Amino acid sequence: MYVCVCNGLREKEVRNAVKGGADTVGRIFKAYGCKPDCAQCIGCMRDVIEEEIAPSEQLLAAE
Repeated sequence: MYVCVCNGLREKEVRNAVKGGADTVGRIFKAYGCKPDCAQCIGCMRDVIEEEIAPSEQLLAAE
C-alpha cells in the first residue's frame, strides 16, 4: 500500500526506513531523498514509527 502518494513511498519502504534508524517523519523522507508535498501521509508515517519502535521498547522494559 502507498503511504506517500506524492513521493511513491510504500508502507514496506517506510517500515524499512524506521528499522534502519529513522525515528521521525523527516528522517524517513531524508532516507529516500525526498520531501513531503501535500502532507497527507504524515499521520500514517507516525503510526508506522510507533508500531515499529514500540515492540522494541516493550522488550527492553520487560527485561
